[in-house]
Amino acid sequence: MYKGIVQLVIGLMMIVTLLVGYLPIPEYLVELTCISNMLGGVLLTIDGILSICGKKNLSSNLYRAVCVCILTVFIICLGSLTGFFHFNFKGAFFFLHVINPIAFVGCYLLFCNDAERRIVSAANFITPVLMLVYLLFDYIRCQFTGKFVYGFAEPDVLTFPYAVLIGIAVYIIMMLFSFCLLKVNKVIHR
Repeated sequence: MYKGIVQLVIGLMMIVTLLVGYLPIPEYLVELTCISNMLGGVLLTIDGILSICGKKNLSSNLYRAVCVCILTVFIICLGSLTGFFHFNFKGAFFFLHVINPIAFVGCYLLFCNDAERRIVSAANFITPVLMLVYLLFDYIRCQFTGKFVYGFAEPDVLTFPYAVLIGIAVYIIMMLFSFCLLKVNKVIHR
């Protein structure tokens, strides 16, 4: 029961901070920060309700797919502290960039028991797909708008072959994130 309540509270916190941060600036709803926090909040809220009602919880594969995206947001935002680029850490965005990712990953690690899951399985190779779908969305959006969501690359420099290579590299990196999360989960639930 406490698990469901914690999931519900954190899920609602993620959704509320998302609304507080992004409602005044709806043009930024396409950011990975917004999408990953929204998916994480909805996932935790649904799973919390299911847990409180005594029903079967959602798949830990969903958790890891969102973890990969939300950890990417967290790590890139931490990287912005070097001064090379800037991310907003004021108000709700402190939650969206720091607190929510840590809370969501903590929920996965504590409440999803993947101790029996094999590291190398078909389900584990699917977890990075959510991140790739976002990058594909950003690439297609750039073809129509002429700019990427975060502006890390210029559209004329990032040709299709480079985009494919970047997609492969991102898939491998996200797969490593997923394997690391699974390994830590196994250690916690051993």
